[in-house]
Amino acid sequence: VNCTGQGLSVVPQDLPRDTGILLLSGNRLVSLSTDAFLPLTQLQDLDLSDNGLVALHTGDTLPSLRELILSRNALGALPALHGLPSLTRLAVAHNSLVALAPKAFLTVARLQDLDLRGNQLRTLPQEAFVGLRALKDLDLSDNLLEELPKELLQDLQKLETLWLSGNRLRTLPTGFFPEGHLFAYVFLTENPWHCDCDLRYLRSWILQN
Repeated sequence: VNCTGQGLSVVPQDLPRDTGILLLSGNRLVSLSTDAFLPLTQLQDLDLSDNGLVALHTGDTLPSLRELILSRNALGALPALHGLPSLTRLAVAHNSLVALAPKAFLTVARLQDLDLRGNQLRTLPQEAFVGLRALKDLDLSDNLLEELPKELLQDLQKLETLWLSGNRLRTLPTGFFPEGHLFAYVFLTENPWHCDCDLRYLRSWILQN
C-alpha cells in the first residue's frame, strides 16, 4: 500500500488487513506508536522515512515485520526496539542520533542489516551491538566517530560488510577486528588517519586481509 507524500499526520485506519508492504514516507508523522499497525498482522515492510519523526514508541508485538525504515527523520535517540522479533533490516540513517545505549539491539537478534550512517555519533559503548550474531551489514559511515572500543565487533560473528568511512577516526585499537574473521568489504576512507606507531595494527591488518 503506497501512502507516500499525502500529508498524513496519523496512520490511516482503513488500511487492508492483509497489507504486507506499507509506504508512509514523506508525510507528517511526527510522533508514532507501532500499536497503530497491530491490525496489520501480515505487515512485513514498513517505510516511515522523511516524516520529521521525533519519537517512535514500540509496544505490542508486530510478529511479521522484517524491514523498518526510519531514515531522514529527526530522531535524537534510538527507539526502544520492543515487539519486533522478526526484524532483519533496520535503517535509521540521517537522523540526529548522538549516542547508543549498551545492548541497544538485544531485542532484535535476527537483524542482518543495520544502517546508522549520517548521524552524530561520536563514540560507541563496547556493548552497543551485543547479541547481533546474525548481522551481515553494518553502516556507521558519515558520523562523528573519533574512537571505537576494542570489543565493538566481537559478537558480530556473521558480519560481512562494515562501513566506517567519513568519520573522525585517527586510529583503531589493536585487536579491533576479531582474529580469524573474514570480511567481504571494510570501508575506511575519508578519515583523518594519523600515521604514527598507533596505526601499525591497522596497517598490518590491511596487508594481511
